[in-house]
Amino acid sequence: MRKLKINRGYVLVSTLVIMAVMLVITYFLADTLFSELAIARNQKAATTAFHLAEAGVQEAIWRVQFNPATRNPFISTADGVTTIPHDDPALLTGGSYTVTIKNTAIKVATITSVGIYKIGIKTTRREIKLNIAEAEQPPPYDDDGAFFSHSAGGESTGDLEFSSATVNVYGGSIHSGRDISFKASTINVEAGIRAERNIKNQQNSTINCNCSLTGGSPACSSNPGCSYTYLPAMDMPMIDFDSDSPNSYKNQAIAQNQYYTSSANFFTQTSFSAGQTKTFNGVIYIEGGITIDQNRTMNMNGVLASSGSISIGGSGSGSPFNGVLNITRANPDAPAGALAQSGFSVNSKGDLSGTGLVYAGFRTDFNNSSSPLTFTGGFLTRRMYFNARTLNIYFDADVINDTLANPTATPIIEINHWEEEY
Repeated sequence: MRKLKINRGYVLVSTLVIMAVMLVITYFLADTLFSELAIARNQKAATTAFHLAEAGVQEAIWRVQFNPATRNPFISTADGVTTIPHDDPALLTGGSYTVTIKNTAIKVATITSVGIYKIGIKTTRREIKLNIAEAEQPPPYDDDGAFFSHSAGGESTGDLEFSSATVNVYGGSIHSGRDISFKASTINVEAGIRAERNIKNQQNSTINCNCSLTGGSPACSSNPGCSYTYLPAMDMPMIDFDSDSPNSYKNQAIAQNQYYTSSANFFTQTSFSAGQTKTFNGVIYIEGGITIDQNRTMNMNGVLASSGSISIGGSGSGSPFNGVLNITRANPDAPAGALAQSGFSVNSKGDLSGTGLVYAGFRTDFNNSSSPLTFTGGFLTRRMYFNARTLNIYFDADVINDTLANPTATPIIEINHWEEEY
């Protein structure tokens, strides 16, 4: 009996020891497991917060490039500040980020993006800082020609002819890759007159580029704006009308659901009836050409492009031949203009005004009318005939280059460092 009691005591002690050992092992296993879970949770939270901060950086860069409300302070102020908050949930539940764009100089800024991710009561925070700057590069149209004509690939075109015209050119020149002819016209040019071949003063034209022509020979005044030279002209800049690129004007119009297979299709689809005034935005592309007449007034806040010709008004009598095209820019960097792969014409019953680029792959005609025209931007064409009309043209190289779809500046992103905080 005594021996049985002793054995029972050993069993009890052994059981307690084993249970204690198992408890210790279980504790260490549980501690390791929970530590690994905590590490995994922290890693997930840190990675998520970092990606939220990166999302803020990418949004800031996009806004600086394409959003006028953000871009305008960046390019025009030395101390502008833009803050972009995104509260929970931003991209995912528990996530938020805040981005600050602070200018340190004009076209130079520091982006600070803070990403925050919450899991339960724990909050993880990541911060990224970087500098952005906009670097200048040579523009595709590096010329001061408000009127510019030239051939491409050695074609024998590029003439400018002004007949019974009154033309005032402010801030720019008249530039031809071949001949310039003035016939019974009054021409006032703040800059110069340049031609690759001949400049002809015919029928007693009055030429004030601060240069006067007598018998074809220039006699320039001492005004420093005078520049009368015979110089080779550059080739006419090209426009991407209809390539496969998403940036071609045709594909931009398709993306905006403003591509039309004909002028009739355009007038029908947009309900642009005779006698109406309508405003259009963005990019419109029309196959085969378009004539704006029938007493229509088209306000184009952007680009009107055509695979054929663009014609404003007609040459007959009466209101059916009236037509008006007004061109404006959506924002200071936006393209604007009338772009024709073939010809562009403003007829005797047509009027043109606004700000933009007029581009014609073949020729441009301004026909006789008592109605004066005022335009800001420039005219790029293979050749031009300006007949019996008054035009005030204010040269703007930025408008031309923006519409050629080759911007003069590109944002360059330089990452200085990043900071992380938990």
